Amino acid sequence: MKDKNKLSFCLGRCRIDPSDNSISFQTLGDEPHQNESAKISLQPKFIEVLSYLALRYPEVVTRDELIDKVWEGNVYVGTKALTNAIWHLRQQLSPFAQESGVIETVRKTGYRLLLPPIYDTFDDGEEQRQTTEAKLQHATKRMRVMAIVMGVITFICALVMGVHLYQDKLRMMDTQLTVLTRDPGSERYPQLSHDRRWLVYGASRPGLTSSLYLKDFKRADLPARQLTPSSSSELRAVWSLDDTALFFASRSHATGKCTITQLTLATNEMRALAPCSSDMTAIDISPDGQYLAYISAHESEKMGGIYRLSLKSTEATAERLSCDTRCNYEDRDLAYSPDGRWLAIARRFSNISEDIFIRDLASAHEKRLTQGLEDIRGLSWTPDSQALVFATEDSGSSNGFTLDINTAQIRSLDVEGMSYPSSVSAEGELVYHQYHRQFQMAYFSLGDKVPGSLFPLLYSGVSHRNPDYSPEAKRIVFVSSETGYNEIWTSDINGQKLEQLTQLKSRVAYPRWSPDGSRIAFIAPDDRNEGNRIFILDLTNKNITALASSYHNHGRPSWNWQGTAVLASTADGITEFYLDNRAPRVISSLSMAVGFAKSATELVFSRDGENGLWQINLTQPEHVEQLISTDAFRAGNNWVLTASGVYFKSSNGHEQLLNYWEASSQQVTSLLRVPRSSLSGFGSMTYIPEANRLVMTLDGFPQRDIILLKHKLLK
Repeated sequence: MKDKNKLSFCLGRCRIDPSDNSISFQTLGDEPHQNESAKISLQPKFIEVLSYLALRYPEVVTRDELIDKVWEGNVYVGTKALTNAIWHLRQQLSPFAQESGVIETVRKTGYRLLLPPIYDTFDDGEEQRQTTEAKLQHATKRMRVMAIVMGVITFICALVMGVHLYQDKLRMMDTQLTVLTRDPGSERYPQLSHDRRWLVYGASRPGLTSSLYLKDFKRADLPARQLTPSSSSELRAVWSLDDTALFFASRSHATGKCTITQLTLATNEMRALAPCSSDMTAIDISPDGQYLAYISAHESEKMGGIYRLSLKSTEATAERLSCDTRCNYEDRDLAYSPDGRWLAIARRFSNISEDIFIRDLASAHEKRLTQGLEDIRGLSWTPDSQALVFATEDSGSSNGFTLDINTAQIRSLDVEGMSYPSSVSAEGELVYHQYHRQFQMAYFSLGDKVPGSLFPLLYSGVSHRNPDYSPEAKRIVFVSSETGYNEIWTSDINGQKLEQLTQLKSRVAYPRWSPDGSRIAFIAPDDRNEGNRIFILDLTNKNITALASSYHNHGRPSWNWQGTAVLASTADGITEFYLDNRAPRVISSLSMAVGFAKSATELVFSRDGENGLWQINLTQPEHVEQLISTDAFRAGNNWVLTASGVYFKSSNGHEQLLNYWEASSQQVTSLLRVPRSSLSGFGSMTYIPEANRLVMTLDGFPQRDIILLKHKLLK
């Protein structure tokens, strides 16, 4: 008998066929020849969800049950995939939807099919015959198995008892956390020596530069020793195989030059080996000690990628292993497997999507293990080279996971705040740095007689960021993690009268009001949870549509002066996307971080990876002028254009400044001085003319500590 869950069925005039994962709509005309079916193919998982809802009609099916049946209990993948499946099914079934819809969401429970399914008929007699035969076969087989089992019953009992005792021991082993550092400041990127005697990590002390520190792992009472000088910055190191040397990226404060460096611990001698681009460069050493692999973007026109440097010769130069030019991804982290076969890679496809690959070092063949993660924070291997341990930040929350490289199964460690796990032992131990980051929105009142400070706009225990104000709507739009997901919300100018505008349960980012206050542009993951798309939320009907684009990644959106198009940075440069779904048009090959329309023909923008503020003529894009010099303007994303000038953030040593550039005099005035890292480099700034007030994203100096974790899933 055919499984009923795989039978074709009808919902009204819509026919669902699981055999080819299709749905077809019967269009009725006046004549018989006008009755035609339009067949549409859907993803298999979408059909499985719909078939299971039909099987359980008219009952409510919980989300957990659907994830268990369709995604085999993989909560990590199934949670977001189910929401995506329901959304797509509602879209495809909309031609025959009744007033209340076809699939009902039962709040805090699950989903229910509202139309009765009519299944294709099947032969009950044949079913009974097959059932009888199956029972006879089962009885015969059972007798044979029992005869065999009787002969080995003692051995099996002993084996089962041993397995249960071992599993009970694992279940009884609680997760153990031991704090290894409690110093003021921020400790991160821990690495234990191979003999597990010494711990090296990077730390940023208040008022000091970032340096590497060495601590006796067995002696918690002894203070850590600073290894690198204050004239340079270092944060992330890896041990040589014999634990006599460290390799790391070092950036000189005097020259700004970054080099991969070797430090011999016995003599404190430092030797430059190769160029790099950041003192936070991910770095690892091959298990045979012959190669260093690290991430860098030091070569012109090249994204962050993997470089491999031979340690066998002092004259060796690093070779690039990643894509060279016009890549649709950027490599951001890596780790060699202990058996030397694999290189694990964290790869970013867009500014809100990142995933894990493993590369066979012998064949260079790559295998993808995850789909649709947000921000990967560290990769490490288990000693048997069969699983990865990694951490992610998703909607402002960090956690750790294990990943089986053969089955791609992900299991949560349930360790909140885990970042950059490393040095996994056979006993189930590792070290990581605990990281809690919370973005807040704050306002600064301009023109007060008494100098003011930054005041919180919203008092909450969740993250709020990327504000943008509309004088027409008289509302602030921003991203909030109030629901556990980054969604779009609005408030009045005082942070009150909150309203949630999206329920995508996804990763929305960078909302911007249209000039008339009727629409909001933002970016969110694409259907594959790999790249991103530009979406438009129409507030008149609450519809969300994606703008036509063939690009994989889009930068922060900004509107043109008329509100008829959205400008964003792509692989080709500043690109204009149209609301009527015309093909996008490349304006300029220059990149854009943040842009504001100054008039119908003028766009003021900052550039990715380059200081200074610029203005381009949209009708004559070859005409580009610099408004603020590269020495004065280093805001990146944190600035806003007003009718009379520009407010922007700048860094000055160990502090940040809030500045104002007056367009008429072209003079820069500092308005406020705040501690370093107070204003987020990934945030945004907006101006409220009615209140003469700036609203911006706050990011307090994060407290990080090194933690030792012992966990049953790591054994």
